[in-house]
Formats: sequence, C-alpha cells, structure tokens
Amino acid sequence: MVGLKGGQLEILTRDQVYSIHQATMEILERVGVKVQEPKAISILKENGANVDERSQLVKIPEQMVKEAIKRAPRSFTLHARESRYDVRIEERRVYFGPMIGRKNILDLETGRRRPTNLEDVKNLVKLTDALENYRLIHSGAVMPHIEGVRDEVVHVVGYLAGVQNTSKVIKATARGSKRARDCLKMASILAGGEEELVKKPMVYTTVNPISPLQHSQEMTEGLLEYVRLKQPVDIAPEIQAGATGPATLAGVLVQQYAEILSGLTIAQFASPGAPIFCGTCSTIMDMRRGHIALGAIEAGLINVAHAQIARFYGLPCRGSAGDTESKVIDVQNGYERAMNLLLVALGGINYIFYPGTLESALTISLEQLLIDDEICGMVYRALRGISVDEDTIAKEVIASVGPGGHFLDKRHTLEFFAKEQYLPKLSNRDAREDWERAGAKDLWAVAREKVKEILSKHEPTPLDRSVEDELVSYVKEVEKRELSGR
Repeated sequence: MVGLKGGQLEILTRDQVYSIHQATMEILERVGVKVQEPKAISILKENGANVDERSQLVKIPEQMVKEAIKRAPRSFTLHARESRYDVRIEERRVYFGPMIGRKNILDLETGRRRPTNLEDVKNLVKLTDALENYRLIHSGAVMPHIEGVRDEVVHVVGYLAGVQNTSKVIKATARGSKRARDCLKMASILAGGEEELVKKPMVYTTVNPISPLQHSQEMTEGLLEYVRLKQPVDIAPEIQAGATGPATLAGVLVQQYAEILSGLTIAQFASPGAPIFCGTCSTIMDMRRGHIALGAIEAGLINVAHAQIARFYGLPCRGSAGDTESKVIDVQNGYERAMNLLLVALGGINYIFYPGTLESALTISLEQLLIDDEICGMVYRALRGISVDEDTIAKEVIASVGPGGHFLDKRHTLEFFAKEQYLPKLSNRDAREDWERAGAKDLWAVAREKVKEILSKHEPTPLDRSVEDELVSYVKEVEKRELSGR
C-alpha cells in the first residue's frame, strides 16, 4: 500500500525547531535574498518587502512571510489520468518517485554507461508505470538534454514521451516562462482545458534556488507560470554543506528555509493558495574530494529535520533519498540508498525523490529502478509498524498450540502471514542448493531479466486518441517555432 504515514522519527526538539525558525526569519529580514526576476521583485515590493532594485536584493519582513505561509495550502491532490493513481499530499503521508531524467543510463544489455536517449526515457517511464510503489514521475521533460533530441524541444518531446507511457502523475520543467507555458499547455490538453487543470492539478515542477540565497530569473519565471494555474511547485535548494552553505547541518537548515520561504512568499503573493512543496536536495560536500555526496548519511539527517520544520509551518515537504555516489552495483550502492530511503520515510517526507539513480544522480538504471521499488516496498512495511489488537496478539492460538507444537496448519497463520510479512519479488530467500540449481543468479541479473519481461509485456493505459493527436500536434508546433531556420 502506497501513501502510508511516516514521521515516527524526529531528531530535533521543539526548541531546536523554533531556534531554526527564528534564525530563518532574521536572515530573510536582515540579510535578504537576491531575486533576479523583475515581476517577482515588483510583487514583493508592492506587498511590503524592502527592495534594492539595483542590486536585486530583497529583504522580507517576518509578518509578510507569515502571511505567505498562511495562504499556502496544508494539503492538496495531484490528479493522475487514472484516479487510482491520484496522490493526496498531506501531513506525514509518504510517496516515492524515481528521478528518471538523468544525463546517462546503464545500458540494459551491456551494463555500460552511455547518454540517455528518447527510447530510454520511454522505457523508464513505462517501467515506472508498472511498479506498485512509485506514484510521482520525474520525466524527460525536465532533462536539459536527451541524446538525439534538439535541446530547444526536449521539454515537450520529453513530456509527450512521459504521458504516452504512464497514467501516473508526470513532472514537467520550470526552466523559463516559455518552456513552462509549453508544458502547462500540454497538461491542459491532457486535463481537458485550462479551467479543468486549475480545478484538478495534473502536473508539477521543481524550482531550485541558487545557493546561497538567490532566485534566478529562469526558475522564478517558471515558478510564476505554474502558480498562475495553481499547479504544485517544489521549491528545493540543493545546498552543499561547507561549499554553498554552512558546514553545520543546523546552518544548512536555516539557509535552506530562507531560500524556500522567500520562494513561497513570491508564489503566495503572486497567486494566493497555490500549492507548494518545501523541498530539499541538500547534503554535504565531501571536503576530501570537492564533490557533492547525495548518498551521505548527513543528507538523510537533513531530510528528517526538514520534514519536522515543514510540519512546524504546516506545509507539505519533498525530500531526497535513494541515490549513491557508487558508480557500480556494489555494497556501497546498496547501503547508501537503503539507509536513507528508510531514514527519510520515517522522518515523514511527503514525496521522496531519487530512486533509480547512481553516481550522485548523474546516471539512471532500469535495473536499479526495479530494485529500488522493492526497497520502497520494504520501507512501506516498516512504516506500517506492528499492529497490536486482540487478533494479532494471538493469545488463544499460542495457548492452543502449547509447548513443542507448530503454527503451520493454523487458520490464524493462513489469515495473517501475508498481511504481516512483506513478500519480496526480487530478493532471494531460497536454500543455497535451490539457488544454485536455478543458475546462482545475483540480484542484478534477476532484475535485468525482470525488467525485460515487464517491458515486453506491460501495456500502459493509452491516451484518448483525440487527446494524443492534439498533444502530438502541439509538439510539432513547438518544434516548428523553435527549430525553423536552424
């Protein structure tokens, strides 16, 4: 079952959360943020912010931030093409979504890394459509480059490839107003018109502040386009502790929320009630190498604290887990992703992003995407916890078996074993002799075979023909607009 509630783990006290809040408000009011988009600057200035238009520095009073928080919804629903895949975002409810749009992929046949092409994007989305523990899908529309596709039209070609291969919720880009409008137009076609899209959001996006304390023109343009139509936006800093933010994790949290809440203030004064995720991709920089470390345990700690602070504000949150710095399929790959997926889910992050990736999210793998779905299933089992009631306490069945008996033939066992146990589809629990007779395959080989089987058999729910024709026609319009004469 997806969408179970997390939040069982908290690492900050109430006083610590409040100290971070106070420091965040002080940074916003005394230091400010740089906003590089003129319309956003005007919105902030008109509503009480202290603006230096020459330097683009904006200082935001605490009362203005509090008003923005008050305007933001505490919960919202992202609507899928099939309602069974709708995603209800609310306090502590946890969903997983793979990060499909990566520069490189591990080839399914050779295992070697190569650039991701359009067929790969289609297969990644199709596989995700078939897997039970994923709901929100990072699509090719977000990629700056797909091998074999002109960069000017990647956003529409990638979005079309996504919606043709899944009926789950697909993410689109916010890289500039033009690209954002194109993706929103396609989402409105999918929804049955712009009014329907506003009523039932079907697309979402991410905007990344430039740390420390900057909102770029390109991303802020995209933010304004999405909130105009009330489509959810994930405002997600990617602070590297010690490089683009303080070395201390508490300092990272202060800076992170200054960046998030300033973005949220822009959004809520531009379009009151627009749904917003408080997002994070923040982690550490490994000071020995000068590289980001997305699989670090500190990333998990930042996420757990991030969820607590979001709950303090009454706001939905997005986090990051399921990546690794490992380049290959090894023990590091397994322990980094599993450790943080469990940690972050127990922290109560609403939308957990990064499954399927390796090499600091530079590379995606179909096999890893499948394996991570199984890890997510195990994490959901952990979130479900242990049910204690008159039936599960099993006093009567223990008494009926007594000393020295067994429970294999008991109705209680038949009734409860499948409810109590997570039964993995990939993990091997055979006796060694049986495993050897079956070919002594490792998990990666099993996953590769299963991926091929799914891709050959799974048929995503097709788009309505008229909707697909309109989407294809619009993509051709954008291609003509962007590529004519080039």
